[in-house]
Amino acid sequence: MKKLFTVLMLLALFVAPATMAATTETETTPDESQGLLLNGFWDNWYISLDGGISMFFSPNDGNFCDFSQRISPNVSLNFGKWWTPIFGTRIGLEYMAANGATDVTTAFGFQDAASYNNLFVQKHQGLRPHLDGMVDLINLFGGYSKTRVYSLVIYGGFGYGYGWASDSPISSGKWATELRGGLINSFHVSNAVDVNIELKASKYDSGLTAERGTELNNFMASATVGVAYKFNERTWEAPVIPVIVPVVPKYSDAEGDALVARLQEANNRIKDLENELAIANENLAKALNEAGDDAPAYTIYYDINQSAINACNKKVVKAMAEAIKADPNTKYVITGYADKETGTDAFNAKLREARAQSLYKMLVKCGVNPDQLSTATDTNPLNKFNYVLDRAATIKVVK
Repeated sequence: MKKLFTVLMLLALFVAPATMAATTETETTPDESQGLLLNGFWDNWYISLDGGISMFFSPNDGNFCDFSQRISPNVSLNFGKWWTPIFGTRIGLEYMAANGATDVTTAFGFQDAASYNNLFVQKHQGLRPHLDGMVDLINLFGGYSKTRVYSLVIYGGFGYGYGWASDSPISSGKWATELRGGLINSFHVSNAVDVNIELKASKYDSGLTAERGTELNNFMASATVGVAYKFNERTWEAPVIPVIVPVVPKYSDAEGDALVARLQEANNRIKDLENELAIANENLAKALNEAGDDAPAYTIYYDINQSAINACNKKVVKAMAEAIKADPNTKYVITGYADKETGTDAFNAKLREARAQSLYKMLVKCGVNPDQLSTATDTNPLNKFNYVLDRAATIKVVK
């Protein structure tokens, strides 16, 4: 065993410095500039509620109403998902109201009021589902970063919904299509909450107001402020990119050559020690076979009332295991003893069994085939001269 430890010490002394000198380092870093990142389907969803003002633009509005009379409320509820840090979609429902003027009494939303320059007050409302596609311009051109606090989103889409006109002689509803687009200024106030400032323009089909010349008009501009709440996973995990870190050599060429020479010398010494260890194992196996049933091949001693193998004896057990594994056809019996001068008969019987089992388990842990081992106990004294030496377990070859 001392030779085996010498081998390990030489290995630690000579091989470790050379190994450290030759080591290279590889680190990893997340590359957050990558745009095509994909999370699970149920991640990166959000819901937002937005409210603000809007202004309708049809051919005659500016000739009849001042600016404040044309302002009307605008509210929308949206459900959205970001499929990547750059591209997302949303569906929503928007309420809008429009205040303006018309030059025909059959126009949708016409109000029965006094005319001015042959123009009449026009008011109508609408409720429209919509679908938008969104692009995050900051992530597109600047790369994704989970610590960013501002995003500029451009979107475009379409809607189709129903309009009605309260207190109007022309009270029948209108179904109208909508082309829409806008910008969302998104401020990330926390990991789960965004505050959005949205600017939007919508183009409605000419049938909405039934006015002359509406083919190129009939659109609405709006500005809203809202809050968005994000669900489940809210960020994106960037790909991990390996980065090779150059290592500055610890030794000069001359020092390296000297270490190589010392390593070669250590390797040669290790080979000699391995040969000596092999010969010692062969001799130990022969001694075990020649010992017979009467003489124990090994004896392991324990502290009083203890069955645990101490650190010193563990080294002996490991050497014992190597000798047993060298001859797999030989079987051994492990016998547990206890001194009769201390303890009751019942306690000593359990102690003998525990000592035999502790030696058995450690040998198996060291790689010995369990089929080569058996256990027993013996109530006779192991040593007739000193009862203290009966606190032991022996291993013998089974003939």
